[in-house]
Amino acid sequence: MKNTDYTILSQIQKAHSIGSVVTLISYILNAMIRRISGLEFLTLPLIILVSLTIIGSAYFLFQSVKHKNEIEKPRKNNIAFIIRIVINLGLLALMVY
Repeated sequence: MKNTDYTILSQIQKAHSIGSVVTLISYILNAMIRRISGLEFLTLPLIILVSLTIIGSAYFLFQSVKHKNEIEKPRKNNIAFIIRIVINLGLLALMVY
């Protein structure tokens, strides 16, 4: 395995961790914004954060498809990214409407 392949795999692993945490924090913040009217100023930054999470998850999904031979469980990995993208799209739809 080349050094660049190891770097990509490390980035994919970090993307899973960071993406999960950001999705959870976004969900909690969205619930707080809906209940507390004084936090409405956080709506736009949260929409931007969720959009960037979707873009990042899509990028690393394509990277994991590209390097599927080096990944231990590529199907499970891809499904995790797809689920995260769908959850974030649903969260984004809730924030916009």
